[in-house]
Amino acid sequence: MNREEIAPMRSWDPPFWIGDRQFTEDDLALIKEIVRRYRHLSRMELELTLCENLPWKAPNGKLKIDACRLLLEDLASSSLIELPPKRFSQKRHSGLLKGEPLPCAVIEDALSHLRPVTVDPVSLDEQPLFNSTINAYHPLGYRIPCGAHQRYFIRSKDHQILGLILFAAAAKALADRDAWIGWTSLERRRFLHRIVNNTRFLILPEVRVPHLASHALALAIRRLRPDWQERYGYAPALVETFVTPPHRGTCYRAANWRFLGETGSSNKRDRRKRGHVPIKMIFALPLVKGWRTELLAPAPDAPSDEEQEADLDAPS
Repeated sequence: MNREEIAPMRSWDPPFWIGDRQFTEDDLALIKEIVRRYRHLSRMELELTLCENLPWKAPNGKLKIDACRLLLEDLASSSLIELPPKRFSQKRHSGLLKGEPLPCAVIEDALSHLRPVTVDPVSLDEQPLFNSTINAYHPLGYRIPCGAHQRYFIRSKDHQILGLILFAAAAKALADRDAWIGWTSLERRRFLHRIVNNTRFLILPEVRVPHLASHALALAIRRLRPDWQERYGYAPALVETFVTPPHRGTCYRAANWRFLGETGSSNKRDRRKRGHVPIKMIFALPLVKGWRTELLAPAPDAPSDEEQEADLDAPS
């Protein structure tokens, strides 16, 4: 879940959808009452309290803290609630870009000499290294991913890191992508979380190995659905990415991604705030046969607290 999924809503008249969760008039009243009554709590404490009381959970049973935070901020922007001041957490932000990035060792070789190449999930201890390396070498730098995301290291057969890949939340609305999918605006708001965006893809600057990029992409796509399912309780149906000219998206084309069209900025407010917005090429790749059906399928209900406790008590 990202802010772009929520921001377009200017009227908060219930019922309204955020992801696959419908909010009723009673839900909105509960949010207002909890924020009013517990003004002494921090924003994080309010998010936890609301997620537990609504309840608002992901398919894996975890509270949807990130989505709740964005909803509260947008309700506050619409003057429907008044949030307590933000409390900067040094502990939360320390270590995000801590440490040195990976050194750029020169590697000029054939892909066959480096195989088997692996695409491995980044452990919690490795995240500062991943973040600092992306920030140092990727043209867009590093941004904290909001909501569901997955980091990968690309490694050679001798475990040397060759590159990095980050998947995160999909873009809110893309005319060419949405026309290709053929969904309604309501379906997009409900099921956008089932699209994943390859927000960062980096082969280290001194690594020059023909066909490595498309090979690594194919390996990442092969494991993306099971990794997402294990981590978040659902599997994405489609993956997308953007390529800024003069780059042509050669590695995506070679990995069988489909060119859908180009982005555009029809939002006048956005143009005033950000100035010129570069046009980017949109690429997408279905992750499963019958992906349109799976993309729009109703999500299973998150397990209740009683069900989770029963699972814990069940014999293994």
